[in-house]
Parts: sequence; structure tokens; C-alpha cells
Amino acid sequence: MAPYKKRKVRILNGAHTGFVLGAYLAGFDIVRDCMHDEAIHTFMNRMLYDEVIPILPLDRDDCEKFAASVTDRFSNPFIDHQLLSISLNSTAKWKARNLPSLLEYTAKFGKLPKALCMGFAFYIAFYSTGLLRREEGGLVAYRAGQGNEYVIHDDDRVLDFYWDHRDSDDQNLVRDVLSNENMWDQDLTKADGLMETVLEDLGIIRRDGAEAAFRECFS
Repeated sequence: MAPYKKRKVRILNGAHTGFVLGAYLAGFDIVRDCMHDEAIHTFMNRMLYDEVIPILPLDRDDCEKFAASVTDRFSNPFIDHQLLSISLNSTAKWKARNLPSLLEYTAKFGKLPKALCMGFAFYIAFYSTGLLRREEGGLVAYRAGQGNEYVIHDDDRVLDFYWDHRDSDDQNLVRDVLSNENMWDQDLTKADGLMETVLEDLGIIRRDGAEAAFRECFS
């Protein structure tokens, strides 16, 4: 059953974790609406079909059928799946669901996966944009362009890290995130080109917005 569990974690769960943080910053609130947005839906498909499925130890056709069913599930008109609910404990989720795909893709193909790297940048942006205050159990941030505050929920060590880095410039922030072995159990600055790519992607999000960053991955 292990390969099929991996398929679920990498495709179904990995899809959620890969796009929801960026989608929230782009102004979306529920998963279904994201599936109706061309940029986000295309980003998710590029991530799954071009970067995740090629490194899974299962029949490709079966994986692609499963990925297609994920779109149907996310588009369910009767479920209002809140992006903020999915965002809970995103550090551990990214480590388990998306980081292995990023590293395995890089090892197999000798290059970085564009959508997964952008997803990593979305994660950092979600945790570091517009931080207002640290409170019990969360970090309060401001969603620019939407006029609302949101709460980031994660382990205290993660929340303290981002709060302590609230005044860091992006270069130092990305370096310290990637080198944080308490988060990833390894120093990701050692992955060739990853720090530079995530820093560049984060710059696109900061400068042009999350919607433009989604489109950047298939331009």
C-alpha cells in the first residue's frame, strides 16, 4: 500500500499545500473558486503532471487519472473548503508533501521544478507578509489588497522564527528559512540553485503579486 499512500500524499495533499497559500494571498478563500481561476488551475496541473507524477513509482496513467479526480474533488460545488483551514501547520505539511517531490525531481532530472519552487516561495510569503503581531497560538498578518487580517497557525518554534525575522530582508529571510534544520531536518541551502530560485520567486510575489507569480510558472 505504500506507493498508493505516497500517491495520495504527493498528488492530493501536495496539490493543496502547493497552491493554497499563494491562492489566499491572491485574494481567494475557498478551494472551488481556485479551480475556476485559469492561472491557479494551470499552475496546479503543471505541478502535478510535469513535476510530481514523473517521479512517482507508479503507473503514469493511473497517477494521471488520480490527478484528474483531484480536480473534480476540488471543484465540488457542495463543499466550501476554506484555504485558511488547509493552511494550518503548513511547515510540516510542506516538509512531508512537497519538499520530497522537489528534491526527488531535482535529483532525477538535474534541474529545479519551477512550480514546486514557486510553491515554496508562496509558503515563505504567506508566513512573512504583513506581520502585525504575535499572539497565543498564532501570528496575525495583513492580506494586502483584501483589507483583512488573517492568523497563521503552526508550531510555536515556527511562529517564533518568522516573528523574529519580521524585519529581515528577503535574502536573509530565504537563507535562514532554507538553512533551518529544525524545520526541514536538513540544510536546504546546499541544494544547488534552490536559494537563488526561491529568492527570485519571492521577489515576483512581493513585486507583482501572487496572481502574477502563478502565471510566471507557465509563461
